[in-house]
Formats: sequence, structure tokens, C-alpha cells
Amino acid sequence: MTTLTDPPAAETQQAVAELRSTRRRRRLGDTNWGDLAYRVYTTAFFVLVIAVMLSGWVGDSEVEASDVGQVAADGPAWAGLVFAAVILAAIRSGSRGGPISLDAADVHHLLLAPTNRTATLRRPTISVLGYGVLTGVVAAGVVGSLMSQRLPGTGAEWLGSGTLFGAVMAATALGAALFTCSRTTPRAVPLGIGWLLLIWAIADVAGWGPTAPTTFAGNLLFLPMRSGITGLGWIAIAIVAAIAGAMLIGGLSIEAARRRTTLVGQLRFAVTLQDMRSVVLLRRQLASETPRNKPWFPIPRAFGRRFPVTARDLQSVAHWPPIRIIRVLVLAIGAGLAIRGLWSGTTPLIIVAGLATYVAALDATEPLSQEIDHPTLTGTLPVDPGTLMVRHLVEPVLVLIAAGTVALGVSYAVDPAPDMLGIGALTVVTASLAAVAGAAISIVSPTDSGGSDALMTPEVAGPRMVFRTAGPPVVAMLGFLPVLVAARVTGDTDPFSIAATVTIPVLILVMIVFAWVRFRSDIAKSMAESMSGETKK
Repeated sequence: MTTLTDPPAAETQQAVAELRSTRRRRRLGDTNWGDLAYRVYTTAFFVLVIAVMLSGWVGDSEVEASDVGQVAADGPAWAGLVFAAVILAAIRSGSRGGPISLDAADVHHLLLAPTNRTATLRRPTISVLGYGVLTGVVAAGVVGSLMSQRLPGTGAEWLGSGTLFGAVMAATALGAALFTCSRTTPRAVPLGIGWLLLIWAIADVAGWGPTAPTTFAGNLLFLPMRSGITGLGWIAIAIVAAIAGAMLIGGLSIEAARRRTTLVGQLRFAVTLQDMRSVVLLRRQLASETPRNKPWFPIPRAFGRRFPVTARDLQSVAHWPPIRIIRVLVLAIGAGLAIRGLWSGTTPLIIVAGLATYVAALDATEPLSQEIDHPTLTGTLPVDPGTLMVRHLVEPVLVLIAAGTVALGVSYAVDPAPDMLGIGALTVVTASLAAVAGAAISIVSPTDSGGSDALMTPEVAGPRMVFRTAGPPVVAMLGFLPVLVAARVTGDTDPFSIAATVTIPVLILVMIVFAWVRFRSDIAKSMAESMSGETKK
């Protein structure tokens, strides 16, 4: 009688590698690499030209000598706060099966096979670590390069410190996420550690407690301004965390991996189509966000009878889960702090503020997204579809103004400045309107181009893709033009009057976007009728 024995581990891993290689070749077999490379080239060239033009326009001046010491003292704590927030976000991702996203075949076959699961997951784990660390290095390196424009030290020094900080932050966060998803300990333990680090970092920034551990990691970003090398212990922590996470990844839950694989596959497809409605919805499913059964606040019946659309939208806000409320507030406060830095003379922070408010607006425009996803139901209502879409924009504007007011109070409490309250209140309104306008463009725009992209030349398709992707966030950034222009005012000119003047073109732009949302379907219908009439002739 013969018995079956498991194949040697080396042969098993070789077979797994061959299966993955064959699957990758078949998936990419029909790809036109020449056309794809040319599109990437033209797109990258277009982005590079825009980046060079913008960097030359910034021209920020150096921080005054009297403020350099304050930046050196407070900067590491703020960098440590970002460090702690990234670690907590990574741990939360790990508690839901992240950060690895496997192919469906790997989940359904390889993870269920009688093989060493850690060895099977080694390659995707190394890929996630490498890509994550590279992303952290590039992002933090750009931040360091921008900091060199305003702070003492050479560009090479700031670039080096930025890349080091980014690598340590990414490796630590990914290691923590891998450790959490490995189920080595109950997920409440790493989540508790993550929240403890974040609360401690907030207390350190506010001056309410001792130095937080993440502040020592923040010292890595400010090495050019410090006399000694500090925070090197975090380099060892990052290495140990990444190695430990990679070695323990075999404890990954198959159910969590299957769920994440399905959602991430749909998410990638939605991103390819630039379907922001599906992207936001799938992101909420990945975060396991479920609405509350009991609302946070009631909606008066009289208000509901007078404004039914806005009342229904506010009811959805009343059922938001706590994590979504925290996310919108954190994004708004981050935008407020970025605008405080913009007021101090750091122009690139307008990008941070614009992106933060744009993401918050995507959360707040959920009712509009649901209306778009049910066109048949919309057509049965006794109201014009365009008018209905515009009415759905009232609620997100109110939500962002409320969150922006909180952010304005926090930023003013952190560092009061003359004229900041008046100009800040004006900017809260323009930024909220512009962010909702940008989100409306992303949501209402058609996600299917009808194959027109395939008929375009690469020279046109590349820049068009950039405009479609970057256009809505740019609209959100334009909402901060009043504070940007007011910060550059010199002499006896009143900054508030200048900010109020700049508000006018921003409001005109918002009105144009809202009008486009209102009459978009009518314009499309008229164009279709005219084209059909010409075809009959």
C-alpha cells in the first residue's frame, strides 16, 4: 500500500513561482507595450512641465531667524503626530486583512494548499514592503526638498533626512500592519497601542505631557537643524517590525484575505475607470463602515416638508458611523493647519489643504452618489434631474462649513495670528464650496467614455487623463486662493479686502460648476438630438 507524501518545500515554492509567472504572462499578453510606454512618456512629460512651472512660481522666502528655533523645537512633535497617525491607519488596515492584496487564485488555491503559508506569502509581502517604503521615501523626500526652501540647511541634507524619515515611517507602519493581520495577538492589542501613540503625540504637540515616542522619530526629519543625531532607535524598530511582520504573515486570515481580494479587485477596476462613486463606496466597505441605527440628531418635520432633499441628505449624515465623523474632522483640521502654514508663507501647503477638503467632500456627497447610481428611480420623481442634483449639493456644503469652523478654531488656538479669523471664516466658505464643486465633477462626470479614449492619439490621451484626474482636486485647491493672496499682501493694503476681492472669481467658478451639474443632462440631450437630426439628413 502506497501513501501520499507532501512534496519537498523547494519544489512546492518553485511550482508556485511558475504558476504566478504564467498567470502574469497571460494577463499581460495582449498589452500593447509600445503604445502604453508612449502614453506614460507623454503624461510624465506633461506633469513634469507643470511641476517645474509651479515650483518656479512658488518662490517662498526663508523663515525669519527669530522663528528658526521655534520650528526646531516644535517641528519633531508635529512630524511625530503624522508618524503616529500613519501607524494607527496601518494597524486598522491590518485588523481587516491588509496591507496585502492577493490574487483570487492565491487565496482560493495556494492558501488552502498543504504548503507553508509564510513561504507562499513571502513574495507578495516583500513586494508590499518594497513598494510601501519606496512610496514613503519619495513622498517624504519631496517634503524635505520643499522644507529646504524655507529652513536653514542644504537641499541635499533635507532630502536625505526626508527620505530617511519616510523609509522609517513606511517600514514601521507596514510592519505593524503585517503583525496585526497575522493574528499573533488579539487585534485589540495593536489597536490599543496605535491609539495610545496617537493620543500621546497629540498631548505632546499641545504641551500637555512628556515627550512622545513618535517625537523621537520626528527628529529624523529635522536632522539638518539639530546638533546631534537623534531618533536612530526608530531605524532599528522599523527594521525589526518589517522583518517580524514578514515572518509572521502566515497567520493571515483566509476569510479576511478573500474579502479584501474581492473588494480591492473591484476598487482597482473603479480607479481605472475613474469612477469616484465606486471608489468611495468600496473604500467604506474595506473600512467596514456601517451606518448607525440611532441618529446623532433629529431632523424637524417642518424642515423636511419644506426642504425634502436636504432633509433626507441630513438624515444620512445623522446616521454616519463615528469613524467617518472623525475622518472628516481630521481632514478638516489638517486643512486648517495647512492653511495656517500657508498664511505663514509655505505656499505648497495649499495642495495638502485642497486634497484634504476634496476627500472630505467625497465623504459628504454620498447622497448625490446614491442618486447617480439609481437613474431609473430619479426619472420617476416629479422634479427635473438636474435640479435634484443641485439640491443634493446643499448638505455637503453645510457639513464642510461646520467641519471647517471647527478646524478654524483649532488652527487659531494652536497659533493665533492677526486677521486670521476674518480671512479664515471667508476661506471656510470658499473652500467648502470649491471642495463640493470638485467632488461633484468627479461624481457627476460620466465614467464611461464610450471608447473615445481608444480613438485618441497618445499625445491627447495622456494630458486628457491628467486633466480628468487632477481637475477636481485643483478646483478644491482654488477655494484657498483668498488666504493665499492675502498672505502675500505687503504694505498698508488691508488683507481682508484683498481676500474678499479674490473670493469673487472663486464663487463664479463654483457657480459655473453648479450650473453644469444642473444643465448637464439637458446639454447632453440637446447634443444627442442634434446629432441624430444630422444623421437623418
